[in-house]
Amino acid sequence: MFVGWYGLIWGLIYFYYLVVYSLGDKKNINQLVDDLAKEPKIFKKKHYISMVSIGAGGLFSYFCLIYPFIRHRRKNKKITFDLFMWLNWIFFIVVIVAYIYA
Repeated sequence: MFVGWYGLIWGLIYFYYLVVYSLGDKKNINQLVDDLAKEPKIFKKKHYISMVSIGAGGLFSYFCLIYPFIRHRRKNKKITFDLFMWLNWIFFIVVIVAYIYA
């Protein structure tokens, strides 16, 4: 029951930020790439097309999904950013487990 409510509530928060990254100002996705990419300048050159419009939402989802494996790279050491990304990762895991068991 708790997992279902978490998935529903955090899903709304996640999709809000997905829209912010996709359709919002480009500085949001630039900041995320600068914080989490291994080599941000090379990443931006190589994946430029992914950093505009809807592709930016895909990059946000990608970084949320692999966050536990790349968190050592983060330059933004704020606890709120870390908590936000962990909650997004847990949301992905809840969705994957719900899909498997449904």
